[in-house]
Amino acid sequence: MKIKFGITSKLLLLFFFLLFIFYGILLVLFVDIQSLKETSQQIISINNQVAALSKGMNDNLISMDVNLKKFKLLKKKVYLSYFETAKNDFCDGLDKIIKLNVPTYPISSQWEWIRKSFQDNPNTSIHLESIQESPVWVEDSLMNKWMEGISTARKENQRQIEQALIRINDLGRQSVNKSFIGMLVSLLAGILGAVFISKSMIGPIKKLKHGLNDISKDHYHLIEINSQDEFSELASAFNNMSRQLKEDEDIRSDFIAILSHEIRTPLSSIRESVNMIIEKVLGPVNDTQRKFLKIASSEISRINDLLDHLLDVSMLESYSGKISPEPIDPNQLLREVSTSLIAKGKIKDVTIRLHELGDAPMVMGVKKEIIQVLLNIVYNAVKFSPTNSFVDIHVNPKNNKDLTFEVSDQGPGIPEEEQSLIFKKYYRAKDVRNHMDGVGLGLSISKRIIHAHGGIIYVENNKEGGCSFFFTLPSINESMTTQG
Repeated sequence: MKIKFGITSKLLLLFFFLLFIFYGILLVLFVDIQSLKETSQQIISINNQVAALSKGMNDNLISMDVNLKKFKLLKKKVYLSYFETAKNDFCDGLDKIIKLNVPTYPISSQWEWIRKSFQDNPNTSIHLESIQESPVWVEDSLMNKWMEGISTARKENQRQIEQALIRINDLGRQSVNKSFIGMLVSLLAGILGAVFISKSMIGPIKKLKHGLNDISKDHYHLIEINSQDEFSELASAFNNMSRQLKEDEDIRSDFIAILSHEIRTPLSSIRESVNMIIEKVLGPVNDTQRKFLKIASSEISRINDLLDHLLDVSMLESYSGKISPEPIDPNQLLREVSTSLIAKGKIKDVTIRLHELGDAPMVMGVKKEIIQVLLNIVYNAVKFSPTNSFVDIHVNPKNNKDLTFEVSDQGPGIPEEEQSLIFKKYYRAKDVRNHMDGVGLGLSISKRIIHAHGGIIYVENNKEGGCSFFFTLPSINESMTTQG
């Protein structure tokens, strides 16, 4: 059975992994500190005792020699007791030093030699009753050797202290190095863990983000996330939603296309019949009848225009984005659009001002489609412009590759929160839904056409009021290939 690791499980694994490294470093540091502590205690204990006892032993040797000489000279037994006390102290100190010898921290070999030499000398075991007949208890040369041995052992002890301090220093450096390495390991592990977690999270989030952005642009597709966590479940839910939206969109588009075709035929018959009555083909009509017949004809024309827009849905859905561009004069585009709107009677109390570009380079595109884009944008600008206002159409060079078309009006403008929505199919601004005709397809079709030509289209509000629509087209200097 395959084990699934969710986001919470991954975070917990990372947490316990870092916790393990942290406490592992603490354990190593604790062991090193304990080693330093034991070593330092051993050095302090052994060497301090050796230093103190060895100093007393020198004094004891001198005391034995001096007291024995005083006894022989003054014949007072008190000096014999002093001699015996000094000898016992010397032997006790020597035994204590030798007992301090351990394998991990050996003492000087001089101490063993001094003890053996002292024990082997028959005069060191002198008795009080025979002290008067005894010669000098030890030769001066041997006494000097013992004192030199004690001095040598003290120097060796001092060297051992210095070596032990060097060892402690080395252990300290090793502990610092281990701590530094442990810190680097934990830092690297944390970074790698964070990168792994963030990668396993950011990657799916980016895919979901792109998928949502595509849905907002009416591009329905499935995303693939191969993880075994909550993101996989989220991706599955997203794909189900995308499939459902695509099915709903297809059903709606099919329904609109079928309905539009079905209505167009009887509507054409009705329009022809009304026109025949108005033209008195079927007999005379009075003024009142003619008035209402013209109203009916006007409404039929309005419904017919709405059907034309609805039929554009089919074109929008089947639009492959493959074009066969040809050179077009941008200034001529402006003039043809203005003439077309005036001829159709769609411009009444608004003045269109054309701002042609001198020595304008030709643009590459399909003329019929670019004119449709300009008609959609300019007619919208006219609809939303107040009486006796202006709609300005500019052509400006954007760079060495593109030309920018700009259509500006003096209307109410578009709220910023709606600017990203107006290019979606069927979307209509909240302020005009109830009192203006339209089905919200013109800008969506325009965006699809401009993108197919390799350009961009966007809208901005003007500081002085109204808004401006912009779209770009490649100039004649750009080699235009089939784009999608």
